[in-house]
Amino acid sequence: MVTNKRTIWNIGKEIFAWVLSLLILIPIVVILFNALKTSSEAINMSIAPPSEFHWENFGEVWRVGNILRSYVNSLIVSVFPVLISVLCASMCAYVLARRKTKGNLAIYTYFALGLMFPISMVTVVKVTRILGIYNTQLGVVLVYTALILPLSVFLFYGFLNSIPKELDEAAIVDGAGALRIFFQVIFPMLKPVTVTVIMINFLNCWNEFTIPLYMLPDPDKAVVVQQVYNFYGTFTASWNLVSVTILYAIVPVLAVYICGQKYIISGMVAGAVKG
Repeated sequence: MVTNKRTIWNIGKEIFAWVLSLLILIPIVVILFNALKTSSEAINMSIAPPSEFHWENFGEVWRVGNILRSYVNSLIVSVFPVLISVLCASMCAYVLARRKTKGNLAIYTYFALGLMFPISMVTVVKVTRILGIYNTQLGVVLVYTALILPLSVFLFYGFLNSIPKELDEAAIVDGAGALRIFFQVIFPMLKPVTVTVIMINFLNCWNEFTIPLYMLPDPDKAVVVQQVYNFYGTFTASWNLVSVTILYAIVPVLAVYICGQKYIISGMVAGAVKG
């Protein structure tokens, strides 16, 4: 009797979990349905399916919003910060994890504090203007890099604490230098957390809207998420075309997540519980 109750309870919990999981699909269904409607049909952004599928909306957004150029802009300001953060954060975390002096502990604390404090766009814009990198992709890359470094160092640091120091000592005995030890011995073992860092940082940079909005006023440098403004204004809004733009923006995000999802949990857990 107890076994039957426990089985029913487990089945009920599983069904409840499935229902909660399906709820997150509702916004995606709403966006997909409204992307295939006319402007008048999509004005209420309802979950009702379209009376007729208007696939031409995708072609219009691709042409008017210049999605291809926006993809290139988004890739530039997303990929380069990720590459810089992976290289710099992994090397920095390696030193902090292997030499736990008071100075290194203070540096690690400084990076950890970077996870807590918000960004001030007024200050960022003023500094980039002074440096002459306002309205440039270089300026956005540098700002993104500064924002994603703290989390990257935190995750790499936690993972490196799980790698035994005996590997370093064995490499030193074989005559390897510091750079060779890191890139040939340690870095290949960081694959799970490296993929996690790449995915999290890429998704954050790709989906970021506020920083490009303030720092890239030139329409030719606009990223994909900014193209929503092409079809949304003060007095009118083509919600069907806005929905198509959102779909264009999330396609690369889904692709990146599907490719590296198996590494996310292992990398996040290792970076969270070690220290």
